Amino acid sequence: MDVIDRIKKIGERWFLTEPLLFAVYCSHEFYENDSLDVAMRTGNRKVEFAPKLLKSVQNATLAEFLKIEMFRILLKHPYQRQPPFASKPLLTRASDITITDVYEIPPILKKQMNGTELNLPRGLCFEEYYNLLKETAVPFSGICGEPNNGDGKQHDGGDSGKQGEECNAISSAQGNSISGEPSENGGDSCGTQEKLDAQISELWEENEEACCDINGFIEVAEASNNWGSISGKMQGIIKASMKVDMDYRKMLSLFKTSVISSKRRLTRMRPNRRFSFNAMGSRYELSTNLLIAVDVSGSVTDKSLQNFFSVINRLFKYGIEKLDVLQFDAKIQGEPEPLKKARKSIKIRGRGGTSFQPAADYYCAHPEYDGVIYFSDGYAAPPKFNTKRPIDVLWVLSGKRSYEENSKWIKKLKRNRVTYIPTSG
Repeated sequence: MDVIDRIKKIGERWFLTEPLLFAVYCSHEFYENDSLDVAMRTGNRKVEFAPKLLKSVQNATLAEFLKIEMFRILLKHPYQRQPPFASKPLLTRASDITITDVYEIPPILKKQMNGTELNLPRGLCFEEYYNLLKETAVPFSGICGEPNNGDGKQHDGGDSGKQGEECNAISSAQGNSISGEPSENGGDSCGTQEKLDAQISELWEENEEACCDINGFIEVAEASNNWGSISGKMQGIIKASMKVDMDYRKMLSLFKTSVISSKRRLTRMRPNRRFSFNAMGSRYELSTNLLIAVDVSGSVTDKSLQNFFSVINRLFKYGIEKLDVLQFDAKIQGEPEPLKKARKSIKIRGRGGTSFQPAADYYCAHPEYDGVIYFSDGYAAPPKFNTKRPIDVLWVLSGKRSYEENSKWIKKLKRNRVTYIPTSG
């Protein structure tokens, strides 16, 4: 039986026993991809699998591979919650750790999931695990979590028989050379493992529509209390994924669409509402001019500033035409710096005390700006926006702690919203 037929059989069983997993299974297309060096991966509304790597894997193990990818989708790792300019291998590793923290994966398969052997705190979220991995820069582990003695074979302390054969099959499915030729250094290199991990998350990118559909499946399971065999712990983090503390990327994209420009362009590609294709239709393009106010006072760490400018660079992916970056501490530091594309580096000025008022005054005095985004830790007196025109203000705070301590006063300000950048701190 072909691998795709075996996968379909698993789906048929899930129809009766695993309604939530079956709903996710049906929401994605399945594609054979023998160019993969990993068994299976998800993203872009599809599940890709490598038949040549999975043909010798037992049905129970194949079902576990598929279930893990369904859990990734339910947690929305392929579709949101990824830090700016994220490392693909670390995304995979953080996802593996998040899943194995609450799901009892068969030991043979768990050994293939990188990062699960690390002594990391339990109960953290995907973003926190990613940041821990990024900060510690732990080297990638060897095959099956065991040393290789240089003969190209994996030594498992004496285990043999079917379990050893299954371990070999799984390792082969993950792209590891247990039963093949040994590498030059007697084992799988860190670089090779990093490439494998990067391949698993290669298709991951933001997709709000997919997230909405996935949340719909979760809501149905929650309303009917029909989770199948999904454990209480896994149910908990799946529910929590619907309520990510603050998705700053979503708020930034909503901030962009809060103003529709008057740029009207005639086009033959769209029908006229009154005369169909006999007359040219209209297309209105979104356009915003934003003021970015970056807090460069001494209380803001260098790491926070790096995060701020990473997010600012990311704004260009949302179709923003122009950004003016204004640095401030207790006063405005220099003139606003116009940006029309992402920058690798920006010179930081200031590093004194903090006052939000100068940036607020500048914004109010310049009506050409559609809105202002403050990047700050939030520790200063609330500003006053002295203008009669409608304002649009978003605060992006440096971390969860800053958000917890300062979000209340920000929310009291009219037409002010607040979010934060998730960090491990």
